[in-house]
Amino acid sequence: MKKKSIKDIAQDLGVSKTTVSFVLNKKGDEKNISKKTQKVILDYIEEVGYQPNQIAKSLKNGTTNTIGYLVPDISNPFYAKIGRMIEDLLWEKGYHLLIGSTDEKKEKEELLLNMFVNRQVDGLIIASCFIKGDVLKSLSRQNFPMVFFDREDPEFLANYILVENKNPMKEAIQKTIDKGAKKIGLLSITPDVYSLKLRIDGYKQALTDNALEYDENSLRIVDYNHIKESAQKELKYLIEAGVDVVVFTNNQITATAIWLMNMHYPEKVKEITFVSFDNLDIFDYSMPRVISIAQPIMSIARQSVDILDEVIKNKESKNTRIELKPKLIER
Repeated sequence: MKKKSIKDIAQDLGVSKTTVSFVLNKKGDEKNISKKTQKVILDYIEEVGYQPNQIAKSLKNGTTNTIGYLVPDISNPFYAKIGRMIEDLLWEKGYHLLIGSTDEKKEKEELLLNMFVNRQVDGLIIASCFIKGDVLKSLSRQNFPMVFFDREDPEFLANYILVENKNPMKEAIQKTIDKGAKKIGLLSITPDVYSLKLRIDGYKQALTDNALEYDENSLRIVDYNHIKESAQKELKYLIEAGVDVVVFTNNQITATAIWLMNMHYPEKVKEITFVSFDNLDIFDYSMPRVISIAQPIMSIARQSVDILDEVIKNKESKNTRIELKPKLIER
């Protein structure tokens, strides 16, 4: 059966298209349409199963009530949890969420950004490795509503929801030094990302503050596209070098390293301590013991949604920068 249009409904009921439209948009009282007529229209709409054409409605209003959420990897629990919270918060405000993973690849990030824009999303919430990329620079010049989280470029003015990185990392490592740690290695991905640089700076500062030697060979970079194989190689190097602590700049490498330790070095799981920026529930009962820096994911989600919603409604960005404090969890 052919779907009914507003024109069809108006003809069937002997009223104008404008009257039907006002009732559909809950403006019947405002336009002095009688309660009886409103009820007749609403009852008939329910009877025929009328569904508004969202594309046409979006073109008319200039909005789609959709938001793009772009992160390196939506399977990472950190981004997944924030994404779920953002989805719920946006739903309360009448928005829907579109999600994409960049895999830390510039070309894929820009392709997804273009796709979101072509789908006419009303705004973007992004954790980007390429903030000064051509697409984002172009969107910024157009005052397109955007909020960045987790990643920052100090030279790029924008709305940022961030977490303090350097000092929390330094403080977490200090806990292991206070308990006698002498040789501390670090595994990281994508060292060019500003937030990860700060975490690495915190690692170096902790060594300097305690007169411990910094050996550049103890800072190992894991290939993001081959995390398991690369982490196994770099972890092996650190263990053979005799480290008593391994520091990780995100939870994804930490979780991989826990599995590798239990598979390949079970005799050492009680001898080595892990320090992880980002937390996972499995750290509560895993070995090696993990000291973690838990990011305030609910605050990140809420601040991101509130600021983006404000920018969309006011059609103006104030380039707000918020830095939240994470929580140190000792085990």
